[in-house]
Amino acid sequence: MNHTSDLIIAGGGASGVMAALEARRAGFSGSITLLEKEEQPLRKLLASGNGRCNLANLSPLEGRYRSDDLSLVRSVLGDYPAPLILERFAQLGLLTVEEREGRVYPRSFQARSVALSLLRALDRADIRLLYPIRVLAIKAGPEGFELSASDGALWQARALIAACGSPASPDLGGTADGYRLLESLGHRLHEAVPSQVPLTLAAHPLTRYAQGVRFRGHAAFRASDGTLTESQGEYLFTPYGLSGIAAMELGAAVGRSAGKGGKPGTLTLDFLPEFSKGRIQSVLEASWTGHDDWQLLLAGLVADKIGRGLLAALPSLENLSKEEAAGILAGKLKACQMEVTGTRGFRFAYVAAGGIAAAGFDPATLMSRTQQGLFACGELLDVDGDTGGFNLLWAFSSGCLAGRAAASYLRGLQA
Repeated sequence: MNHTSDLIIAGGGASGVMAALEARRAGFSGSITLLEKEEQPLRKLLASGNGRCNLANLSPLEGRYRSDDLSLVRSVLGDYPAPLILERFAQLGLLTVEEREGRVYPRSFQARSVALSLLRALDRADIRLLYPIRVLAIKAGPEGFELSASDGALWQARALIAACGSPASPDLGGTADGYRLLESLGHRLHEAVPSQVPLTLAAHPLTRYAQGVRFRGHAAFRASDGTLTESQGEYLFTPYGLSGIAAMELGAAVGRSAGKGGKPGTLTLDFLPEFSKGRIQSVLEASWTGHDDWQLLLAGLVADKIGRGLLAALPSLENLSKEEAAGILAGKLKACQMEVTGTRGFRFAYVAAGGIAAAGFDPATLMSRTQQGLFACGELLDVDGDTGGFNLLWAFSSGCLAGRAAASYLRGLQA
């Protein structure tokens, strides 16, 4: 069976839905079809922010993104900054609220509110959303594109927006399909690794004694090639290693290092970054009476289970002077080294680092530099951001730009 649509968007996630809506908003009156492979559209969005959907961030963007073409990222987010994206949602009837660190959520604090607003808007804009239909292959021709679908149908389109996402979170629909499809059309793939993903560590007393303990601190990952990546914020000890927002921000660096073979590198934890080693040592010395258990004294500085794990990682302090023991403990609190063995992989990753080379697309339109009528947006491209709403902001902003540009391209064909 053959079908036609002026514009087809492969992928019914955050970026694909936003692209469809913006194409219609830009005045394109032709047919628009979204093909989504999952049995439920917007699955990743529904799970984002632990179901609360941190949909944008109003903080300055400098240093918040990684890409093979940061100028493209700046261009896209300059055209569709966070306030404009929030205005788009307001026009859909969705109220939002800003919380700490510039994070923006739906006022209901329910991701479902965002999904329902977007799906309702698709219906009102006469945009077809068909699922579950997987795009298996794409052929480019002089009249546009031919897509082979999983239901056996062939689709013809004059313009195509690839919004297929990445392999991250396969349980929520993550897939490498988009990489394969765009590579078949001549685009280059930068190897993707899990990003925003928990780290796995070699066996250490802290992962034994401090399981389930959260702490705020600083971490520095030294890769096997000497590259240093740092993060600061909240961490969580687990049986397998380290989780928490700040730990997950190191995931891409660990993944890239692990991909080079050998041991990925070493993690150095600072449990008390706001205090110097000297200050910590003086506190320990002042509170020790000669009869106290060091673990009890550490409980005034860090969680009791962390203190227990740190002491278990050290030789006995019994025969040391107060100054010597306090110095060793202060040093361990400021620089506890642990061997990193890898990450928990794409299954536990929120996003991917790497992807289809962003440099292969025009920053003003997100149209392919080599294939007229082909656009790409969202996580499919080699763009990933920090936690806190930056990745969803990229999805919405790049989707809007691709949709607007595709509408302009199709109007040009009609002229």
